[in-house]
Amino acid sequence: MTINLDIELINSDLSDKQLNVPNGSTYENVLDILGINQETVLLLKEKKAVPIDGIAVPGKLTIMCIASQG
Repeated sequence: MTINLDIELINSDLSDKQLNVPNGSTYENVLDILGINQETVLLLKEKKAVPIDGIAVPGKLTIMCIASQG
């Protein structure tokens, strides 16, 4: 079983995307799949920060890049 995430990327060179991940995946797993360093982003769900080790839930996930890409 999988869950669907609608990913919005802010302050990033990457484009927004939809991603299906296995049920029980953590947000850390999601970042690994996307190739994003967890030390450089803030994760938001409904405008509230979520922990990197939290279990991903379906819906919109905002990934805000907070470190310089250069």
